[in-house]
Amino acid sequence: MTARSTSAADQERVHEIVRQKSLLVLGMAKQSFAGDIAAQIRLGQLELSGIELDGDNDTRPTRSAQATITCHLEVTPACCNIRGNAHGGFLAWLVDQCSSLSLLALSGPGERWISSGVSTNLNVNYISAAPVGTKLAITTSVLQQGRVTGLLETRIVNEETGKLVCFATHVKQDPVGGAPFPNKEKLAQFKARL
Repeated sequence: MTARSTSAADQERVHEIVRQKSLLVLGMAKQSFAGDIAAQIRLGQLELSGIELDGDNDTRPTRSAQATITCHLEVTPACCNIRGNAHGGFLAWLVDQCSSLSLLALSGPGERWISSGVSTNLNVNYISAAPVGTKLAITTSVLQQGRVTGLLETRIVNEETGKLVCFATHVKQDPVGGAPFPNKEKLAQFKARL
């Protein structure tokens, strides 16, 4: 189906479809590595541009498409090192989890990028500590996305102080032909809800 013009109603629908895709992936993360912590991630603001409605239940990114997604999480003892601060490994995992949502926002019809690909490089710069109880805002943007490779930028900040906790770049690849969605039944349920 061909992409159509983007009215205000279409853009609202695009946001809803992207939000539902993101919530589905966050929901599935609850059943994977560190699922108990993944269950605490809350989807926040979506900033989308250049994404068109494709039919009634799918989206198609234009060449100039952009996506920035913010998630929220409070640091718990399970996320911390022995000093009581967010562990570097936890922060790297959080970057991976949340940055994948931005790639998902720019996925088009079918399964390309729907599983958000596989990580090939993750570079995290740790700036300041985030002790237990710190409320984090994780904001990630797609810097570049092609058919096979995506480059993302993530900033994790202390919501209360605005202080940067870490800054990361993340490279992901979607294998040629697209990686199959990990759970076809859940994908079908998601599409049925749209």
